[in-house]
Amino acid sequence: MRYILILLGVGLLAACSSGDRRLSRIPPLPQASDSTSAQNTLRALDRAISQSSSATAYAKRAMILLSMGRIADALEDINEAISRNNNTGFFYVVRAQVLRALNKPDKAFDDAQRAEILGATSPELYTLMGDVLQQQTQYPKARLYVAKALQMAPYDGEAHFYNGLMAAKLGDTVRALADYQQALQLKPRFLPTYNQLTAVYRSLGDLNTALVYNERAMQYFPINAELLFQRGMIYQSAGRADSALISYQKTVRLDPNFVQAYFQAGLIFERFRNYGAALTNYEQVQKRKADFPRIGYFVAHGLEMTYQWERAQAQYTAVLQKDPYDPAAQAGLWRVQRRQQMAAGYGDYLLPDTDDKTGLLPDRTPSGRILDTNRIRIAPIQPRTRIQSMGDSIKIRTID
Repeated sequence: MRYILILLGVGLLAACSSGDRRLSRIPPLPQASDSTSAQNTLRALDRAISQSSSATAYAKRAMILLSMGRIADALEDINEAISRNNNTGFFYVVRAQVLRALNKPDKAFDDAQRAEILGATSPELYTLMGDVLQQQTQYPKARLYVAKALQMAPYDGEAHFYNGLMAAKLGDTVRALADYQQALQLKPRFLPTYNQLTAVYRSLGDLNTALVYNERAMQYFPINAELLFQRGMIYQSAGRADSALISYQKTVRLDPNFVQAYFQAGLIFERFRNYGAALTNYEQVQKRKADFPRIGYFVAHGLEMTYQWERAQAQYTAVLQKDPYDPAAQAGLWRVQRRQQMAAGYGDYLLPDTDDKTGLLPDRTPSGRILDTNRIRIAPIQPRTRIQSMGDSIKIRTID
């Protein structure tokens, strides 16, 4: 890896004279252990761009930025490179990678095809094309491209990984595990392989094996939100709710936009009837990804369980506007409206507001008077009586 990054730095100002076949090969992205080399290469590319504004330098900097997770900056750089030279296939391969990272598989495939037309041919290109096609569930075409990649490079770990991914999606777990194992042997630092192995073994109920792969991945990627989330899912499946919550909290500290971690934490809190904490997590999901599946209902239910009737009614109404036949939302709206009617009929003494911080009922009435439970007089229930008529006289017998 360091050797590749050194080559990138040395060839900053080099032109594309070697042809698209050579340039189309995408070197592996820097790993965590190569962060220093990546930073050094990035600084060298910055200097080269400031001196010559080379299109190739922009493209190479886009690759480094992509490896560092700076996807928006990478897209800006590769667009600049293509605007300066739109006849280089390698540039379109890089942009296809960036678009794939942006979850735009259709646009990524268009750029990959453009790269192929311009003469780019490499296992990495065909693996990328297979990946973006399988994301669009075009499995037969995707398999053809991955097979083409394996013909060119039989020991390409990523190609084996995507074969396994497609097998898993098609329900062939045995073949998927075999391909994942092969991918892991050929490319042990490829994070998605660990994630998929962990997920498969967790779904099979083999939590110990899932945890083993998660721990092995942690050795290569000690600071990774996805791995922490996967560990939380393993603990949650094992019934270790406290450990799962710790993992989810670490996940969102590393990546505040990891909405799945907030959601799973909310489910755990709700299971243990801590509705205030559950609502807080659901609202974080809604804030960051409003189209998260059924998040509107979960927020509405959290508001209902913390006695926030008006907000709950508004949330349930919003859910029903999107899906008028949602039975859970219909039932929730009916419950909230009924409780509001009860509050209107009997006053706030029956339905007090909860404390915003604790979610618990207050110790004061709405008028501010402190409730003194010590002064409440409790009248004992008198025993029932049975009345028997005996002619003109009445006798009362107590039931013991």
